[in-house]
Amino acid sequence: VFVGLLAAWALVSGVLELRAAFNLATDHGRWWLALGGIISIAFGIVLVAAPMFGALVVTWWVGAYATFFGATLLALGFKLRARNAGLGSQGGVPRA
Repeated sequence: VFVGLLAAWALVSGVLELRAAFNLATDHGRWWLALGGIISIAFGIVLVAAPMFGALVVTWWVGAYATFFGATLLALGFKLRARNAGLGSQGGVPRA
C-alpha cells in the first residue's frame, strides 16, 4: 500500500509541478521546475510498473528521486535568487 501511495503522490505532484512550470516566466527558471515535474512523473511510473520490486528497494528509489529532484529545485532556487538580486527594494520594481 505504501508503494501505491508513494506512486500516486509522485504522479500527482509531478503533474502539478509541470502545470506550475508553465505558469512561471521563462526567465525565472521554468525548465528547472518542469524537469522536477518530469522526474516526479517518471518516479511514479516506475513505482506503478514494478510495485513488488519497488517494495524491496523503495529506500534506494526514494533516495535517488530525492537527490535528482532536490538538485533541480536547488537549481531553480539559485536561478530565482539571481533574478531577485537584480530587483530593488521598491516592491519588485527593477533598478534603473
